[in-house]
Formats: sequence, C-alpha cells, structure tokens
Amino acid sequence: MSPTGDHNFPALTRVGGQEFAPWLRWVGHCGYVSEGVVYVLIGGFALVTALEPSQQPNGSKGALAKLAAAPFGDAMLALLALGLAALVLWQVVLGILDPEHRCDRRTIKRRAVRLGYLLNGALHGVLVGEAVWRLLGLGGAADEGRSQAAWTGRAMALPLGRWMIAGTGAGIALFGLFQFYRAASRNKTARVDLTHARLHGIIIALGVFGFLARGVLFGLIGAFLIDAARRYDTTNATGIAGALSALQRQAYGHWLLGTVAAGLISYGVFQVIKEPYRNFRAS
Repeated sequence: MSPTGDHNFPALTRVGGQEFAPWLRWVGHCGYVSEGVVYVLIGGFALVTALEPSQQPNGSKGALAKLAAAPFGDAMLALLALGLAALVLWQVVLGILDPEHRCDRRTIKRRAVRLGYLLNGALHGVLVGEAVWRLLGLGGAADEGRSQAAWTGRAMALPLGRWMIAGTGAGIALFGLFQFYRAASRNKTARVDLTHARLHGIIIALGVFGFLARGVLFGLIGAFLIDAARRYDTTNATGIAGALSALQRQAYGHWLLGTVAAGLISYGVFQVIKEPYRNFRAS
C-alpha cells in the first residue's frame, strides 16, 4: 500500500504535517490526465494529416470537434470536459492558494507563477466551454484560423491594441523557450517521483521529446502574433492549428509536421503515465 493508502496513486501527499484533501488530489490527477489526453488528440489528428497532406491540421477546438463526431463521441467528450473542468479548478487553487508553496507564495517569482496558473486555467476554461457547447449541439465549424484572426483584429482595434498583441506574442514565445529549458532540465519531473518507476527512462524520453515539440509549437504561435502586430495584419495571427499548418507548408513539411505531431503525442502520454507518481507537497 502507498503512504497515502491509495493503491492507484502512490505519490506522497504529507509534508510538514499537512496533507491535501483526497478530493483535491483527485481533482489534480484528473486534470493533468485530461490535459494529456487533449495533447494526444491534437498530435494524433496532426499525425494523420502529415500522412494525408490533403487535410488541414486541427488545434484544440478542432480535436474536440472530431472527438465529438466519433462513435460514442458525446460520452467521451463529456468525460473529457469534466476532466478539463477539474484542471481549471486545480489551476485556480494553485493560482489563489498556492498550497505547495505557502511559505514563499507572496514573493515576486511565485506571484508570477500563480498568475500563469490562472491564465492556464482560463485557457482551459475556454476548452470546457467549447466542449459543453458541442454537447448541447450548438458547435459550428471549427475554423480556428479565422476565429484567431477575428479576435486578434478586435484586439488591435483597441487603444494600444498592437502593443497588447505584440506583448502577448512575446509572452507565448518566451513560454515556448521555457519548454526547451524544461526539456533539458529536471524541472519536468519536479513534482513526480520516478525512482521506482519501471519505465523511468522511457517516461523521461517522452517528456524531453514532448517539451521540445511544445517549444516549437508555442514559439511559432508567438512569432506569428508578433509579426501580426508589427505589420498590422491579422492574416498570419494564428493558434495551434495555424502553427501546425505553417509547418505543413514548408519544404519537407510532412516530416516537420509529423515530427511535431509525434512530439505532442509524447507530451500527452508523458502527462498521463507520470501522474500515478505525482508528489503533492503541501508546505
């Protein structure tokens, strides 16, 4: 039996005499697993596109649309929506309470990290809304390129809109660079204990490949937004789907797209299989 009395999740949860409530631990577990599933879907559909160049890659919304269209799609989409809602709740808890860093949560560094948690929760909240929208039968065509360009155009019309778009792009590009750092450092397993994991080496390799792919993806998204602000043109302002399409249009595009797609799948699998070893540390 694990130290927490939980056979399925053997990670330690008691540190310094404090312990996460069991329901909160399950919220965190379900949230991270659901995030991994989303990346597997995005990467899987992108890999199919790399093998069939006549198709266009999908982003997160397109992946949800395709999942809904599959056999038993509504049931799978409902489960995924619940998992993503758990992730949103967990990100809010981390952003507001920061239970794993109670002692230093008021430092500038931790406040910046907590803001990142809240932004990540908001982004995944959009996915939850999209999933619920489709479950209600109200989802339209998932043209993510036009949607992104439209939102970017509205933002640019605001006072200092170009600067906001450029700043957002720079932030996303920096996040992409941070993924390369995570691939090369031990940071990617800072919250998991893989000491007794049988597939330790494979799990680490999946994480490295996955973070590299995420670095490329978010680096492209950030660069496109910066370029859109510089040129005052929303044509190239894009999200995940547009970044994957840009890879597809390059020389040897099917190889580039296939490699990044495989990396996104690796990241998703990494998120799922490392979860039983997660170490919730209350301080």
